[in-house]
Order: sequence, then structure tokens, then C-alpha cells
Amino acid sequence: MSELLESREYRKKALKEIILALHQRKTVEEVKGRFRELLENVSPTEISLIEQELINEGLPVEEVQRLCDVHAAVFREGTCCFLI
Repeated sequence: MSELLESREYRKKALKEIILALHQRKTVEEVKGRFRELLENVSPTEISLIEQELINEGLPVEEVQRLCDVHAAVFREGTCCFLI
């Protein structure tokens, strides 16, 4: 159970860093590699839960929604089979 929590915390931190990078004007191109790595080890449901947790912690919904650009970019490349 501890490993699961640690892994979830790592993914949450990584996703938050991606969102914040977009907020700091990084382009989708600049962050999609990191996002692709994150997607390899996380389900769409978990991403949604992490995003909601970040919103609950005060991150603006708009910033989380900007991550949809990354979802779409990764999807267009055929490396991802879903959009959130």
C-alpha cells in the first residue's frame, strides 16, 4: 500500500509540474514528452482524480483544462488511446 501511495504522489507531483509549466507559458511541444512518460504508468481515471485533487488544493480549473492541449497533442501522435 505504501508503494501505491508513493507512486500516486509521484504522479500527482509530475502532473502538477506539467500543468504549472503550461501556466508558465511552456508550449505543448515542450511538455508533451514528460506527459507521455506519465501516461505510460497511469490510468485515465487516476489522471482525473489527480486533476480534481489539484483543483481542490486551489489550482484554477482553467490551468487543469489547459492540459487537454497536451492530451490532444499526444493523441494526435498516436501514442495515447484516450482523451480526458
